[in-house]
Amino acid sequence: MHFLLVGASGRTGQHVVSELLSQGHTAVALVRTASSLLPRPGLTITTGSPLSKPDILTALHAAPPLPAPTAAIITLNTVRESDSPFAAQVSPLRFLADSCANVCEVLEQAGIHRLVVMSTAGVGDSWANLPWLSKVFLSWTNVRYALEDHGLVDEEVRRTGMEWTLVRAARLRFEGREKAEVERAEAVRTLGSEGKGMSMTDSVGVAGVASFSVKCADEGLFVRSAVVVVN
Repeated sequence: MHFLLVGASGRTGQHVVSELLSQGHTAVALVRTASSLLPRPGLTITTGSPLSKPDILTALHAAPPLPAPTAAIITLNTVRESDSPFAAQVSPLRFLADSCANVCEVLEQAGIHRLVVMSTAGVGDSWANLPWLSKVFLSWTNVRYALEDHGLVDEEVRRTGMEWTLVRAARLRFEGREKAEVERAEAVRTLGSEGKGMSMTDSVGVAGVASFSVKCADEGLFVRSAVVVVN
């Protein structure tokens, strides 16, 4: 398959690139700066913004003679001034939601309907099953802005005719390369859209999220569904 990737230069997105290429797929990545991704065979890098529909459209045709992508994977997240949960938000309001809406509109007009989006546990109907301490953390830190934006993404994709999947990742772990390779080979556990059974100790490695997202796109799993994942 040939994929459009949005957010490929991020910590999860780079694992998506590795997973796709290792399986023999090809991809075009829309990134803000070309130097943010290492050029690799099978990967086309094009610069632009997901807030720009013309940039997204250009990306669809950026890898001739390959045909247009058959699916898209979005692994965008909001940006703060630092990794501190209290750091000020840098991304504009609705950055994730508007980016996702733009991607969906351009893809639908091009006749492309498969979409997998990385989301987060706590969005939508999974909030009720989030551990109480996690709710406190999300409510009283600037991480809440990311949660709110992911919630708007959830609303946007459900209004489309896309064959979407929302991968609601539990607390993300950013491991070293060796650990990531192990996690990539491990199957994540799925807890449905509501995340029933989530605990404070649950987390998921970025490599596991990447592998699961590719599997969903490739095999047509959890179409028009949200799913909480842990490992």
